[in-house]
Amino acid sequence: MSNKSLLDQLVPLRPVVFEILLLLNDAPLHGYGLMKRLSGRSIGRTVLGPGTMYRTLKEMQQLGLIAPTRRGEVGAEPERRRYYRITQHGRAVAAAEAARMADLVGLARAGNLISDGEQA
Repeated sequence: MSNKSLLDQLVPLRPVVFEILLLLNDAPLHGYGLMKRLSGRSIGRTVLGPGTMYRTLKEMQQLGLIAPTRRGEVGAEPERRRYYRITQHGRAVAAAEAARMADLVGLARAGNLISDGEQA
């Protein structure tokens, strides 16, 4: 199966999967850190419980979007938490989703639903 057809099968992403990929693109994080950052960044729009978060991380790992890593946040003491990083495949999928969303925003602007200065 070609990389293009694999991307076509994964995109569009569920919003929470896309947000996790965006966060992991910055640095490896553990599940609890992801939950805190998602909650703080989305101003309450994305609130996940531990069960949903870890189920989503497991699915993302099975799809090859993320992988466990030992590298945690800089200066963190060794701990039992499992950290995750985005994979090269995960970056490609996130980029495809971002391009899809940019196209949709372009269509919304062309249809005068939002102006150039307005965020979607």
